[in-house]
Amino acid sequence: MDSSLYSSLKKYFVEEIKNDKLLKLPENFYDEVREYIITAEDEEKERIKYYFKELRKLRIYKALYLDDERENLLLEELDIITAIENISIDLKIEESSQPNEIEIPKSIYTINDIDVVKVDKNFPSFTDGSYIYTLNKNDVLSLDRRIASILEKHRIVSRIGESYENAEKS
Repeated sequence: MDSSLYSSLKKYFVEEIKNDKLLKLPENFYDEVREYIITAEDEEKERIKYYFKELRKLRIYKALYLDDERENLLLEELDIITAIENISIDLKIEESSQPNEIEIPKSIYTINDIDVVKVDKNFPSFTDGSYIYTLNKNDVLSLDRRIASILEKHRIVSRIGESYENAEKS
């Protein structure tokens, strides 16, 4: 094996990111990469493993969520997709066999969890997993108390007035 396989692996990875549909890979591509990993030097081996793992994850993600046709899936990827879909089917069957109980969803954000804050300095965008927050100096906004506390501790925001809980008690 030679470094041209490493170059093609890197090229496939970059091209796969650029396209919404799955690219056509050679049938024995993954086998060739595995053989190349065995013979590669340590420093290059880590980079090859990274591109190999990320390319595979990206292609499986695309097959599951973006490319319904899945025409360019390799056999190995198709086996993984089938296994994932079978797990989903098994879970749905288990859920439907249990008696239906009405569950009241738990509220994540309640009025008691919110603080009104003023942004004291510009801060890069961040996320809590549900929302993306962009903080610009002098903005006034309501934030989850946990986030507000962290940002206040680092002097990025300052609370305005008293919290809702304290205002209710007085």
